[in-house]
Amino acid sequence: MKKYIKINSELLGVGIGFLNFYILFYSWNISWEISFAVAFASGFIASKFLDVYAGKMSEEDLDKEKAEEISNAINDFEKK
Repeated sequence: MKKYIKINSELLGVGIGFLNFYILFYSWNISWEISFAVAFASGFIASKFLDVYAGKMSEEDLDKEKAEEISNAINDFEKK
């Protein structure tokens, strides 16, 4: 089931970065330069982690599996 999960990890990474920036800059009163650097780094790491966690399978792999299933079904039908 893992191969069917599709996540736009870049968008989630940007969201995590903005949330971190808001928390660091406005809530904790850390300078914007440090807040931006930490938020950018955490968003980038989060997006890369989500790519690995969600699993990337190309469209070709999914199409190959479907083609094999169809081919097997046709072969079974022809044998009957």
